[in-house]
Amino acid sequence: MGLFNFLFGKKKITLDELKVKNQDYISKNPKPKNEENALMRQASRMLTSENFNESIELYKKLAENYPQKKGLYLSQIGAAFYFLNDFDKAIEYYLKAKNEGVDSYMIDNNIWETCKAIYYSTNDDKTIERYLEYYPHGNYAKKAKKILSKKQKKWGVFFNHKMQRV
Repeated sequence: MGLFNFLFGKKKITLDELKVKNQDYISKNPKPKNEENALMRQASRMLTSENFNESIELYKKLAENYPQKKGLYLSQIGAAFYFLNDFDKAIEYYLKAKNEGVDSYMIDNNIWETCKAIYYSTNDDKTIERYLEYYPHGNYAKKAKKILSKKQKKWGVFFNHKMQRV
């Protein structure tokens, strides 16, 4: 997922790998710096342990209590919804995070990954078009247009073939 690519480089990382990194960080830094850091550790632990609903509640509390980092916490809520396969909610929170100033590149990646997940599960072109609505010149606009053009060509061949047989 784009969020984890952003945090840990281009290599894709699984929740299990992220959980290990999270645990490693906490073991090297056992004492939270402050209340926010303690709550963030708990929220992150919930997310990487697949307790997504609990992590959502904690990240919502963080977003409310620490408005200077609201975008970061909203993007984490989006990630939790992504893992819950509630892709529309994930996109909703990614867009909220973007509006709060979170790095547009990261949000672009996350929205692409989410739209692509919807597309591969539904085969609905509207999800790819949706990505292009949010990021018409985004990092994945070329890929999105390629997917759409392949589909259009496929249907064009199908309809042309049907028309010739009539």
